[in-house]
Amino acid sequence: MSLLVHSGPATVLLSGTVTSFFAHPLRWSLDLPEGPLEVHLAFEHDPAEPAPAVRSSALAQGYSFTCVNFDDQPGRGSADPVLLGEAGADLIFFHFRVFRHGRSPDRTVHYSFYRAAKDQVGWSPTPSEAP
Repeated sequence: MSLLVHSGPATVLLSGTVTSFFAHPLRWSLDLPEGPLEVHLAFEHDPAEPAPAVRSSALAQGYSFTCVNFDDQPGRGSADPVLLGEAGADLIFFHFRVFRHGRSPDRTVHYSFYRAAKDQVGWSPTPSEAP
């Protein structure tokens, strides 16, 4: 039996819950028909940063996200699905929420990867300009 989950114009490619192993970063490797996509998620504490933040950087085939100062409140993460890139006529998104239980250095992450047709989400490669 197979299961497809949809939310609005998007199809859920992958969704789940995972807990880090001895506080190591999490890494997802998606094998899309258009090519591989990597997403890394790491956690750090930075006393110089006044509030929680997410730092991102490009990888050769995806993105790395570092969640900074996510210790105080559970359920921090992406406010909206994060656009990872194009896959043919579609877009790939990543959405996540992070939880830390007690004093453990490990984080539990609820995550979803979505695929949506560009024309269904009103996306264009460059910002439209008003006349």
